[in-house]
Amino acid sequence: MRLSSASLIAAAASASAETIQVAVGQSGLTFSPNDITAAVGDSVEFSFFPKNHSVTQSSFAKPCQPLANGFFSTFQPTTSESANTFTILVNDTKPIWLYCGQTTGNHCQSGMVAAINAPTTGNTLTAFTALAKNATTPSTSPPGGQAFGGVLKVGSASSNSSSSSSGASSSSVAEKTVTASVTTTVTALVTSGGSSYTTTYGTTYGTTYTTPVAAGATGSGSSTTSAAQSTGTNGANGLMVNGGIAGAALVFALGML
Repeated sequence: MRLSSASLIAAAASASAETIQVAVGQSGLTFSPNDITAAVGDSVEFSFFPKNHSVTQSSFAKPCQPLANGFFSTFQPTTSESANTFTILVNDTKPIWLYCGQTTGNHCQSGMVAAINAPTTGNTLTAFTALAKNATTPSTSPPGGQAFGGVLKVGSASSNSSSSSSGASSSSVAEKTVTASVTTTVTALVTSGGSSYTTTYGTTYGTTYTTPVAAGATGSGSSTTSAAQSTGTNGANGLMVNGGIAGAALVFALGML
C-alpha cells in the first residue's frame, strides 16, 4: 500500500505531537506561560487555579471579546488547583489569542491574556497585551455557560466539546461510586422434598453503584451512604438490580434445604 506525501507528513506530525501545559491563575492574573509556541498537531492543556478563571479565544483586535466559533473553557471556580483541565488542538501555526473573561477585577484588562504562535513583529503578544489594557468595552464571555472548541476534562471524565454554529455543546458528566447497605423483607416460595411452602425473612446486603456528578461537583471517588440517602435514577436502578440478585441467591439457597 502506497502512502501519499500528505499522509506521511500527517503521520510524522502525530507521532511527534506534544502536550504543552499552561497554568491559569497560578501566579496571580496570568497564564503561565503566556507566550506559547506550538507545532501543528500539538495540544495545549490548561489547568486552573483560584479563584475563578476561564480560557476564551479572541481576535487580536478585540482582546477581551470572544471570537465567533472560537473556544471557551467555561469558568472554573476552585479553591485550590482544580482537577478539571481544558485542552485544545493546534491545527495550524496561525496566531491564537486568548484571555480570561472574569469581569470581577477586570482580568483581561489587568493583563490576563496569552497567545499561541504570536508573531515576533507587528501583532506581537506585547501589542495584544497593550490593547487589552486599554480596552474600554467590558469583558464578555460566550452565552450558554458550556465549554466548546476543546476537550473539558471534569475530574476523571472528559467532554469532547467541538464548536458548533450555535455555540452549544454536549458535556460529559463525571461519576462517583456509592456503597450502600440495604435492608429489605423477602417473601419466597420454597420447594423441598416434594412439598412447597412460602417463607418470609428479612435480609441486609451491601450494594455498590455509580451515579452522575455534575461538573463542578465532587468528582469520582467512593462514598458510603444508606439506601434512604441514595437518590437519582441510576442509583435506584443500581439498588434494584443488585437487590434482585441478592434475593435470588437467598431463594436458591433455601431451595437447597
